[in-house]
Formats: sequence, C-alpha cells, structure tokens
Amino acid sequence: MQTMVFTGRLAADPQISDDFGKAVFRLLEQRGTDNAGKARLVGVNCVSWSKGLNEKVIARGLAQGCEALVVGAFIDTTYTARDGSERAAKELVVNRLTVLDWAESRDADVADDRAAA
Repeated sequence: MQTMVFTGRLAADPQISDDFGKAVFRLLEQRGTDNAGKARLVGVNCVSWSKGLNEKVIARGLAQGCEALVVGAFIDTTYTARDGSERAAKELVVNRLTVLDWAESRDADVADDRAAA
C-alpha cells in the first residue's frame, strides 16, 4: 500500500462510535481556483480504527473547521446508499494524525477537563 499525506480542515464534527473503536471525518483542502475564479476544494474521507487516538484526540479536540495532517493508506470500500444501490468509495485509513489548529469550541472543554484532573 502507498502512504499518503493529506492536510485539510474538517468539513464537520467527526462521527465516533460509542466504544471509540471507529472515528470517521472528512478533510477539505483548497487547491487553487477554477477558470471562473471559484475556490477548488478537494476532500478525502478519513477513518481511524485506533481506540486511543479516537478517544484522546479525535473525540476531545477535533471539530468542524480545525486543521489536521493525516498520514495513512487509501483503501477501496463499498457501502449501500440510501436508495439501496451499492457504491464504491476510497477512504484514507489513519496511521498518524497531527492536529495543526485545535477547534476553538473544544479548547474550553479540554482546558476544563485538564483543570478538573
């Protein structure tokens, strides 16, 4: 498998399973402009299977708008769409994650958690 590096901002808050076994989020990055001068956005769906990372970093500190650098491998996956059809997609399986810009709304929560400990 080929290792990929992607830097971007979270399109929405991450979706995390109740047991922290899986976290899914989408990163968006602006890559120039198109011919009409409109921003060209590139997105990648990321999935983390690391309970420790999901619980200690993703759940506590990542939210829509924060910036992260993800290192991982692309895999092909299939899923059933809402209309019942089978679809294929690529997702980046997270090996390493570096938070470049913490979510402002979560900063206060993390500071409160640390102060209480």
